[in-house]
Amino acid sequence: MAVLVPFSAGAQVPARQATPPHASVELIAASESAAAGADLWVAVRFQLEHGWHIYWQNPGDSGTAPTFAWQLPEGVRAGEVEWPAPSRIEVDTLINYGYEGEVVLPVPLHMAPGVRAGEPITVGLGLKYLVCRDMCVSGRATLALVLPLAPADLADVARWKSSIDEARARVPKPAPASWKARAVSQPDVFVITVETGARESKGVFFPLVVSQVNDSAPQPVRALERGLEMTLRKSDQLRTDPRELTGVLALAPDRTYVITAAVQETPPPQEREIR
Repeated sequence: MAVLVPFSAGAQVPARQATPPHASVELIAASESAAAGADLWVAVRFQLEHGWHIYWQNPGDSGTAPTFAWQLPEGVRAGEVEWPAPSRIEVDTLINYGYEGEVVLPVPLHMAPGVRAGEPITVGLGLKYLVCRDMCVSGRATLALVLPLAPADLADVARWKSSIDEARARVPKPAPASWKARAVSQPDVFVITVETGARESKGVFFPLVVSQVNDSAPQPVRALERGLEMTLRKSDQLRTDPRELTGVLALAPDRTYVITAAVQETPPPQEREIR
């Protein structure tokens, strides 16, 4: 949610960084100033204490994703958060989808053509999140970044830009147009077949819709001549099969794709398994 009003005249601008329990958070930018009619990439950077994690947009068995409430001047609009591919994080018998260590969540700010270059712009953010280990703690911070950047921050811009670029490179890409994905519904499981054009022996599926897949169940993978087959146990909360399954397929840390598989009741002819 973006609130398109500036900070009140004379109001104290919040700090760019904060240190809530078990994490430090800061608002960073990929450029020292904003340009009219262009996008400016900013990001929230978390540095989490060892063993603690935050959540992806679908948190998995438990938890909740961070929420962003922007306070922006007229002519500036925040786009959607870009979520890097998550990890499966095991907590007792649960599997969560999230991040540990350093986490950078990029967001584009769209600058209207009328935004005047060089004039100060204050980007404000109300951040709420849940940070967990064997227990969970609610975190919140009020952050602000003033552009053009203050001299004390200029030396960090190159490092900030590199962090944002690296995070964006880990955001799952749309599956290539040549790929084919389908899912067969069986009584307790979905069997997904993804044709990538090459033998695939490993894969992890991160559902983008909650309560369709049992997040804590194993995901057996069978290599196919031109792809892979995955078996996903259905969620106990699923009452009716969806028309499609949409999620992130991670074939390797640097090979993550968003796929959509139409759900069928009658299985198609089986592909030949690689042995």
